[in-house]
Amino acid sequence: MTKKSIFSLLILVILGTLSIWAFLFSKSLMGNVHISEEESVGDEQVAIKELVITETKNGQKFWEVYAETGHYDNGNNIAVLKNIAGNFYKDDGVVLSVQSPEATFNKDNKEIKLQGGAQAANNKGVYIRADEICWTGSKDEVTAKGNVKIIKEDGLMTVSDESSFDTDFTNLKLSGNVNSYVFPTIYGNLKK
Repeated sequence: MTKKSIFSLLILVILGTLSIWAFLFSKSLMGNVHISEEESVGDEQVAIKELVITETKNGQKFWEVYAETGHYDNGNNIAVLKNIAGNFYKDDGVVLSVQSPEATFNKDNKEIKLQGGAQAANNKGVYIRADEICWTGSKDEVTAKGNVKIIKEDGLMTVSDESSFDTDFTNLKLSGNVNSYVFPTIYGNLKK
């Protein structure tokens, strides 16, 4: 096997593992923790276990994020989360899955920032890895920042400093040190 074949196989294994893992976690979530809307006196930190955050758009589930643990600081309305997995939905199906070892959730503007080696994979064979992946509320725009790598199964890899895309990947914007690479896939050469 050539190095390119091994690399392509590795990417497919990562995509498959990420998709299966996200699917299993989205089906087996049981514990919901709701952050109270009441005003509290002073700054408090609350420990969180098995938190599920869900955003709806037009009455339909738009995204859902599961965090294994974390803590919520009601003084600044920010939750720091650990071991995050989540999905974006369109037409009652998963279109983008995300995973990260840590994240922050700002309750005021509903912004989620996945950090520490964030990853995403969609249902079109696209894998994304970046230092940070973030989005806000029900806005259909995801931003990846820092060492962004976007890899398609068909043999295209693009690297950049930053990219933004919608959840079904129909719009993509790249900026800062953009380079693209074409390589053979495990399905054969790209020549038609």
